[in-house]
Amino acid sequence: MDSIDVVAWCQTGSWKPQQKLSQYLFLYVAPSAASGLGLFTSRPFQAGSTVLSVTDPDYLSRAMSHAEITAAGFSHADIFQVGSDLFIPPYGGPDDFTNHSCEPNCGLRVRADGFSMVALCDIRANEELTYDYSTHQEHPAEDMECACGLRTCRGLVRSFSTLPAQLRRRYLAQGIVAGFAAEGVAGFAAEAVLSEADSLVCRF
Repeated sequence: MDSIDVVAWCQTGSWKPQQKLSQYLFLYVAPSAASGLGLFTSRPFQAGSTVLSVTDPDYLSRAMSHAEITAAGFSHADIFQVGSDLFIPPYGGPDDFTNHSCEPNCGLRVRADGFSMVALCDIRANEELTYDYSTHQEHPAEDMECACGLRTCRGLVRSFSTLPAQLRRRYLAQGIVAGFAAEGVAGFAAEAVLSEADSLVCRF
């Protein structure tokens, strides 16, 4: 394959495995104290920094309705909501193993061509990375039992609109709530008014 063909091939979005995995430097999958396997970091991160940034022009290309994705055999343990009735199956990267926590140390910011994971507080080396699934969930059929085991565990992972108002405001201020989920809350724009200092404090 000559250089012109290589460029054309890359522009199709057909990435080599090593190109995809190179976006996951310092991250690894290991047993989680909370549930099965989890995503961990081998290096520390400061609050506000980007822990992981994945770019893939075809990131949303496999999005399906809830009826379609469940008919394909996927359950809420597998899928990720990206629209009011759009879900994607496992992406095929280590981040597929990211667990939920009711007191997460990370948050997700999803784009049309991928997503970023940001640190909500200082993260130690070899700490598990978690996010609150409810920040990207707004669907009545997607409730699931929580296994985070924290003192503040809510017991159930439910839609963003079901969260306490104070928690919704904090997540909105941190910019880690999916647009479709935020729009499901009346007055969501007003709820985002919160001090930047408060928005970056982990509640452990």
